[in-house]
Amino acid sequence: MIKKIVTNKELMERVKRSDYKAYKLLYERLWESLYIKAFSMLGDKDLAKDIIQNVWISFWERRLEIKNDNIEGYLMNAVRFKIYNEFRNLKYQHNLMQEFVYQLKSTPVTNNVEDLINFNATKKQIDVIVNRLPKRCKEVFELSRYEGMRNNEIAKKLNISQRTVETHISNALKILKSNLALSLLLLFDLI
Repeated sequence: MIKKIVTNKELMERVKRSDYKAYKLLYERLWESLYIKAFSMLGDKDLAKDIIQNVWISFWERRLEIKNDNIEGYLMNAVRFKIYNEFRNLKYQHNLMQEFVYQLKSTPVTNNVEDLINFNATKKQIDVIVNRLPKRCKEVFELSRYEGMRNNEIAKKLNISQRTVETHISNALKILKSNLALSLLLLFDLI
């Protein structure tokens, strides 16, 4: 006897009827890809696991309200939204934004067309924001983030203090964060 493979869409319909087995099967199917996405953006295993756990809890709680046939895409966007919320958390704000900007300048490893489109749009938005930075701030930021130079190396190269380098990087990240936050929300259809 051949077993019929149940699609994610069919599982979602069952989840909407509070079928916990269907929820568990979706979890088993999609957890790893969601975790990989979160970890690749955050670089922190524990934080990535926490975010994924919160996404799944929220998914179960909101199961009756969800009107999306592409449940994997819906959950990926939920992960992105939760990560965006982490940017607002002061404890992680600086490190997450640095890592996010660095990863957006890297080449994406994805087979998902939507992810590639989102990646390219976000990358263009970052380039626009970086190009509007004051000249010295832009120069320091690009040496740090795009060329991977350490703060002390930048200070020597530009003949400025290391503290000045840190200030320029901090200012650039603040400008990026404030300008990019709304763009990310619009890009990922979160508002």
